Amino acid sequence: MDFFNLFSKDSQRNARTIKDMKTYLSQRYDLVKLELLEKSSQLLSVVFSMLIVIVCALAVLIYLSSALISWLSIALNTAWAYTIVCAVFLIIMVVVLKNKDNLFVKPLIRKFSRILYSEEGGKQETESEENTPINEFFSKEGDDHDE
Repeated sequence: MDFFNLFSKDSQRNARTIKDMKTYLSQRYDLVKLELLEKSSQLLSVVFSMLIVIVCALAVLIYLSSALISWLSIALNTAWAYTIVCAVFLIIMVVVLKNKDNLFVKPLIRKFSRILYSEEGGKQETESEENTPINEFFSKEGDDHDE
């Protein structure tokens, strides 16, 4: 009878272990789903905010260019005003295209990798934003005035 008791204790222990494993896997699956939801919502918020900034920048650019054309057309011929504004836009486009990696690609990759690979979500992101060159400049500038 000791053999049967031992067998029943092992089977009960195995059944409990299997039940615990199922519970663990279910909870782990739920955790992964929640983390995926959090990361995707952060990514979408970054993308939508960038789209809003781009649309607003384009609107400002259109209004400023038409104001510049109106101002230049007073001093010059209207055709020359449009030509000068077009040349300015071409120069800006060449500069932006030459520096697109430093201006757009690298910061986006850095931001997305911070969102996707951070363990603690926003905490790591805010810590890294505190050490930006702009913040360091203003903190050094404030230290100079105190002395």
